[in-house]
Amino acid sequence: MEAFWGFLKILFIGFFALLIITVILLSLPKSRLRSFALEIIGWFTTAASAVSVFSPIDLIPDFIPVAGQLDDVAMIVVGSCSDIFTYMMRRQRKKLEDY
Repeated sequence: MEAFWGFLKILFIGFFALLIITVILLSLPKSRLRSFALEIIGWFTTAASAVSVFSPIDLIPDFIPVAGQLDDVAMIVVGSCSDIFTYMMRRQRKKLEDY
């Protein structure tokens, strides 16, 4: 049983060391991991907002006069802005890789 707890302790130390390294790399402004992660998050946000608009389950039900349609409009705006931001990030990253 002692070997199991020792292994578990080493596993947790390794996990948290990897987590700290990942957070440090994400905080660096010109890190490839940061640009890749932001691009993935951007595309995920775009996809999630598109699914939310076409989903029958809404944040605010559509039978509420104005607010019901405003949440759909807000999701369209969020998805469009996220898509534009992600596209611009990708163009910037490709331009830096070409140099």
